[in-house]
Amino acid sequence: MPVVRAGEEASLPPPPATQGVSLPFGSVSAAAMQATDEVRLNSTGRTMTIVVPVKDGPNYVGDIEVQITSDDTILISVDRLVELLAPRLDTARLSELRATPSDQGFAPLSLFEQRGVPLLFDKRTLELTLSIATADRALRTIGLSDLDPAKIGEFATPEKFSAYVNIRGSLDYVHKGGQTGLGDPFLLFDSATRIGKFVVESEGEYNGQRSSFRRTGSRVVYDDSDRLARWTAGDLLSESRGFQGAVDIAGIGIARSYALLDPQRNVAPRGGRTFSLERDATVEAIVNGRTVRTLRLQPGTYNVSDFPFAQGGNDVELVIVDDTGRRDVIAFTTFIERSQLALGLSEYNLNIGVLTARTDGLDYSNDLAVSGFYRRGLSDNLTLGGNFQYANKAYLVGGEAVLGTDWGTIGGDVAYSYIPSTGAGWAANFSIERVTQAANGGSSLIATFETRSRRFGAVGQLTADNPYSFNATVSFNRSLGRASFLGAQARYSKGRGAFADERSIRLSAGHRIDLSTNVVIDGEWSRGARGDDKSVRVSLVRRFGARTSARAEYDSRDDRVRLGMQSSGGYGVGAWSGVANVDVASDTYSVNASGNYVANRADVGLAHTAAYSQQSNSIVDQRTSLRVASSIAFAGGSFAVGRPISDSFAIMRPYKGGKGLSIEVEPSQGSYQARSGTFGPALYGQVGSYSPRTLTYDVPNATAGLDLGTGSIRMYAPYRSGYVVAVGSDYNVMAIGRLTLGGEPLALKVGQAIEIGGEQRRVELFTNRQGRFGISGLRPGRWRIEMNDSPPIIYELDIPETDSGIVRIGDVNPADER
Repeated sequence: MPVVRAGEEASLPPPPATQGVSLPFGSVSAAAMQATDEVRLNSTGRTMTIVVPVKDGPNYVGDIEVQITSDDTILISVDRLVELLAPRLDTARLSELRATPSDQGFAPLSLFEQRGVPLLFDKRTLELTLSIATADRALRTIGLSDLDPAKIGEFATPEKFSAYVNIRGSLDYVHKGGQTGLGDPFLLFDSATRIGKFVVESEGEYNGQRSSFRRTGSRVVYDDSDRLARWTAGDLLSESRGFQGAVDIAGIGIARSYALLDPQRNVAPRGGRTFSLERDATVEAIVNGRTVRTLRLQPGTYNVSDFPFAQGGNDVELVIVDDTGRRDVIAFTTFIERSQLALGLSEYNLNIGVLTARTDGLDYSNDLAVSGFYRRGLSDNLTLGGNFQYANKAYLVGGEAVLGTDWGTIGGDVAYSYIPSTGAGWAANFSIERVTQAANGGSSLIATFETRSRRFGAVGQLTADNPYSFNATVSFNRSLGRASFLGAQARYSKGRGAFADERSIRLSAGHRIDLSTNVVIDGEWSRGARGDDKSVRVSLVRRFGARTSARAEYDSRDDRVRLGMQSSGGYGVGAWSGVANVDVASDTYSVNASGNYVANRADVGLAHTAAYSQQSNSIVDQRTSLRVASSIAFAGGSFAVGRPISDSFAIMRPYKGGKGLSIEVEPSQGSYQARSGTFGPALYGQVGSYSPRTLTYDVPNATAGLDLGTGSIRMYAPYRSGYVVAVGSDYNVMAIGRLTLGGEPLALKVGQAIEIGGEQRRVELFTNRQGRFGISGLRPGRWRIEMNDSPPIIYELDIPETDSGIVRIGDVNPADER
């Protein structure tokens, strides 16, 4: 809507309220704005500047400065129009628009029409509307995947300093067995402290039996979000690829992992199709028979590059229906595999330092250790990579390739190693995978082949002696409609020297008897060093409602029968789950039962096991175990206790004057995920980093009129960060009155109310033609109003206590007229 520049007079209707601006009472009605085109817009006798909205059809594009001369000629800001239309015009038309001649940056409407961008200024609604031909529109990309939501809008700011520690403990009581009685406690700790952009992590454990504590890891982490790189110094957590082994290194590392630093990005190759629309249309995207998104699009040319593909073959349809009812269908098929990288994307990991041994703590050696890999999408079909490791005079060099085709995915790894004690060796593997989906059932075919020389080994192995020269496996699974499936697997391993060849065949079949009952039968035959072996396993599962199921299972391999039941209930705090199994073998009976309960400040688990021997006719082992997990967090001057924190967290506390308020976080289904109370603020610790998240809250015992804000907080949390949210406010009073100047109404002015003392809060306001105002977001006390003028006009208000939340001030004179 139009906004008059401060200090300028205008014979325009006052603007309606916008977000963050108080609504003036007695505003001009909509009917009063329906003036005819013949009515003069500017009767001031001089050029007036206003800000009006720009629309492309029915869609809001942005705001632009417009000048209205004394004879009502409309002039448009050229630079601002170019900025707004840059994403919508093709390159040639945009260049012509930039060349529009102007006088001090403004040009009349007629010049824009000559350059192929007709503009219509509506005098009744004070809006500027575009009319762009389809051929002149830029190619636009639309996203159909729900995996990559744009980071739109404002997000809360995390605290510069925050910290937490998770504590997980176990305690056993042995009724019968080895050492009876109450055992010693065992505690695990993991903590993180964020200072600015740096995070300090540490892990440790306490063993009650030895009355000792040992540190198991510490490191400093810095995320370069712009370059999607994570720097780490300390005890490194390395990632391996191909034939690489696990090597503990203390030193410096750098890594790019989209799963950690940009989890919302779908890094696999994506489909791409282009289509044009001559008029407004509805586009429905259907992937594998399921509608994934429906869009309302304007005329233009679009590139669909963002399908939420499933693994395997994908049938894609774009159903386009324009406003005339014309229907077009664009259909194509593609294949995707999740381990691929799209064209131009790369992942890497490099760690350099010294070898670490984990004994009674961490022992650091003087031996150099290096581990790393790099992989890149050379095209949407081909991903290549290389990896290497070195430690204690041993090394490994390897490579990988993943090729996606219309038929399936082909992948392979090769590696060459050297271990001082056994010498050099080599290894290679190869796999091919085809996964298809269809309305009447899908299928998967996976074939793998791996071969290793006798002396091939990973870095970290003391010696290498591979007993098999190669292993080959083929598996096939097929769904038969919605109720049945069949599966088969064959495996063969070629032994070296005295080692016998190993071979096996397994067949599986499953059928859903009814909506609640399933049966699965597995049969297996194998031959190898232990001779021939045949076995059958039958499993029957029956569901009772949505959260309870019972299982009966028989396995002929060890002549064992298992009867079990599991159930769960609730949501958030108060949720529980339980499972119980009875195993009957040839000579032993055993009972295992466990339950878990979600409390407000901790997760609690209790388990009990008992074994009965038929030979001795007695219980030979029986014990009960208690498991408790909790956390302590600090941020923004507030401490909180809650359930374990997985990454980032939020502390929700009442505002300073809100003693006794109970804040419920993520309320749903009659419960919540965390709640403030006797032990302090609520602590919610399941906030993932680098993913947009909206956290909701409620205050069930809030008093009438209490300002709770929006009831939510939007977060885009950096790694292991902490937020503090003060819920509630006593800024919940609305003041209604009229400003005067020299006995006359102060009309069409903008200003702000500033609290005297307290938090010195500022609230924006403006007046209508009668000088009336309405200011919300005040609290009892003294306030000063400063209205924009030269010099500013100053008013003072005393806001009294009120139960209704509304204070009627009446006429207010400037402070110097009192």
